Amino acid sequence: MTSSVPVKEKKLMEVKLGELPGWILMRDFTPKGIAGTSQRVYYRYYNKYINVKKGGFAGISMVLAAYVLFNYCRPYKELKHERLRKYH
Repeated sequence: MTSSVPVKEKKLMEVKLGELPGWILMRDFTPKGIAGTSQRVYYRYYNKYINVKKGGFAGISMVLAAYVLFNYCRPYKELKHERLRKYH
C-alpha cells in the first residue's frame, strides 16, 4: 500500500525507516531553514508548556534538566578522571 502524501510533506513520526534517508536529504539545512525550524520548535514548546492558563513546573523543569545535562556533559572528560577508584 503506497502513501499518497509525498515524503517531503510527511512529519518525522509518519516516515517509514526505508524513506528516512530521502526525507532527511529533503530537509532545508541552510541557515535560514535551521533558524526557521528552531523558531517553530521554540514557539511550539512555549505554547504547550509555558503559555498556558494553569501552568505548572513541568515546562521550566524540562529546560532546567536540559541545562544541567548540558553543563555536565561539557566538562565530562575532566570529571571522568576525578572518579573514586580502587587502587590495588
